[in-house]
Amino acid sequence: MVIGHAGVASVGETLGMVPGITAFSEPPGPSQDRSSITVFATDFANGTVPPTEWLERLADREGVTIAVVGAPATADELDPTTAREIARLRSAVDATVVIPPGYHRRGIRSVVTTLHELVARPGVINLDPADVRTVLGSGTAAAITTGTARDTGDVAVDAVDAVEAALSAPYTDVDSLGSILVNLVGGEDLTLAAAVEAVDGIEASIPDDAVLIWGVAVEESVSAVHAQVVASSDTTPMFDRVLTEARQPSAGENCPRCGGHVAVYTLGERETAACDDCGYSGTSTTL
Repeated sequence: MVIGHAGVASVGETLGMVPGITAFSEPPGPSQDRSSITVFATDFANGTVPPTEWLERLADREGVTIAVVGAPATADELDPTTAREIARLRSAVDATVVIPPGYHRRGIRSVVTTLHELVARPGVINLDPADVRTVLGSGTAAAITTGTARDTGDVAVDAVDAVEAALSAPYTDVDSLGSILVNLVGGEDLTLAAAVEAVDGIEASIPDDAVLIWGVAVEESVSAVHAQVVASSDTTPMFDRVLTEARQPSAGENCPRCGGHVAVYTLGERETAACDDCGYSGTSTTL
């Protein structure tokens, strides 16, 4: 796994010390390895704007590319330039994990360690980068994290709780899931039968049309069930709210969500900025 970073050097360099993870502070060379996973982390909330070269290299890399973005918390902090640069980064990668302010370092660690352990750990039912690609391909936004359950004595119940804990972490920002990948990790009491029962519970807790891919790993040293989760969506509720409240783009400017073309439509005395590519609609204003 490769992690690139701009403006978050301390986190990137620390993660680069983990076996199997390579950290870059400069754009890496091209890669034709479709099984590779590249994570790029930057913090727009601190005013960091990644160099254009990073975006070009990310767009050219094979495999799965994921951006972990520290986003401004309020509309006042999201100027049009920052919104445009976030949109450009999102368009250069397969999926974007938006991290609310105050949780960026924890969020980056969660994304990288979850992906690394999910792919590197052998399991009873294995998952691989192709499964990650499949899930992330169903949306533009993602949550990638690990949740740990309380030990109730019922492994199946604990597994469902672990998934819910992962998706409710303070550094996740997704809603209306399109696909979800879950890797259940537990001790010897996590049998295949218990895992199947847990999956039934997980399916009941996600949208009916969401796709679920799951795996199981058993380790004697694990005392409480935990779930490594990769979930995809097209909505980031907290950040979308900031986008909506921020200054709306004018005709011909880039969409703050996807970077596409924005048009302005007039109906009576109302004027609305909208993007035909992703459906983004700005707040109508009175003429």
